[in-house]
Amino acid sequence: MSTPSSGTTQVNNNNNNNNDINDTPTVFLPINFLKCSRSDLIVLISRMLVFLIQINDNNAKAEEQKDESAETKLTRFHSSTPPNISIYNYLIRLTKYSALESAVLLSSVYYIDLLSSIYPAFTLNSLTAHRYLLTATSVASKGLCDSCCTNAHYAKVGGVQCSELNILEEEFLRKVNYRVIPRDDNIMLCKFEHQQHEFSTTSLNVMPKEFEQPMLQRNSGYNVLGMYYRKMILLIGSFSSSPDKSRKVDYKLEEPQSNLNNTSNAKVELDLSQNGNPRPANKRPYEMSSGNNSDAGTYQRNAKNNVSEMNHNKKLATTEIKMRSND
Repeated sequence: MSTPSSGTTQVNNNNNNNNDINDTPTVFLPINFLKCSRSDLIVLISRMLVFLIQINDNNAKAEEQKDESAETKLTRFHSSTPPNISIYNYLIRLTKYSALESAVLLSSVYYIDLLSSIYPAFTLNSLTAHRYLLTATSVASKGLCDSCCTNAHYAKVGGVQCSELNILEEEFLRKVNYRVIPRDDNIMLCKFEHQQHEFSTTSLNVMPKEFEQPMLQRNSGYNVLGMYYRKMILLIGSFSSSPDKSRKVDYKLEEPQSNLNNTSNAKVELDLSQNGNPRPANKRPYEMSSGNNSDAGTYQRNAKNNVSEMNHNKKLATTEIKMRSND
């Protein structure tokens, strides 16, 4: 009697799992990461970091089982115990109270490859993730943003002493040779400079010729961050494939071809008048005939709404700046 009931229970569990997967909403993200909502970007980064932490923690446990006498290499980023706050909630806290921009959040993922490539002792695990995130976001804010907070503010938000954050920043900057701006060739140059024990920017003769061409590329920082953004969507965009279950949603990239077709169709419709003839370039839709006065009123109301919205946003920004100065 027990065997059929257990089989029925297993079938019901499978059906529930399938229903959960089917009920997961899908969000299509823009190709340009600057247009992506920061709340969605935080979910993506949290999934990516939790995925890396899970892999590194499992590898560390496997190495301990093979060789119990092996000692773990400690770094400045190691905590004595894993913090109680999750990666997702920690990112939310840093972003909310330090006003982190999209480029800063993505740079924290890019810095993992940059730091680990020239500092093998560092791995992103449950003991290093929080201190690393605090250091990476504070450094990226200073290097990429026009305005940033003080280290006392970052340390208070991150839950460490200001002196400790100063030490973490110095350690990070020395390891990456102060290359905080994302570039296509940063990882190669950092490896080469650590081998030569000399900065390539201070001695041009040290730099190999194969590195000169990539450094001349325009917008290489946006290319790097955009590449990381798209790869994260492909790797952990699916809710079922991610170990981080903070938010139940599937992420996919928008299709550029469909956007182009929709844009071209919209332009064709706008460029034609009601009788199908092309509209003069210097005429608005409501100027074509006297019967479209309602369109003119709508156009003017939308313009007023846009101006009032801009003024409202300016007031909010001014209030936020005053609050930060008071803090």
